[in-house]
Amino acid sequence: MLRYARTATFAPNWKSVLLADALVGVGIFVIGIFVARWIFWAGVPIIIAGLFYVFLVVRRALQWRWLRNKAGLN
Repeated sequence: MLRYARTATFAPNWKSVLLADALVGVGIFVIGIFVARWIFWAGVPIIIAGLFYVFLVVRRALQWRWLRNKAGLN
């Protein structure tokens, strides 16, 4: 399993990488809210995409934490 891990998984700043990635999803979510105020049917898919992106980042964070524990880095 460790051979499939990305190099950012084992970087010392792995939490900062995930935080920056999560902020992208939050930004998409906020843009979706602004768009939904004017055109509801166009904003809702953007909101959903932002939430889904944040969900994927959380999933990746759990995977990276597991891989780091398996490698003995935590």
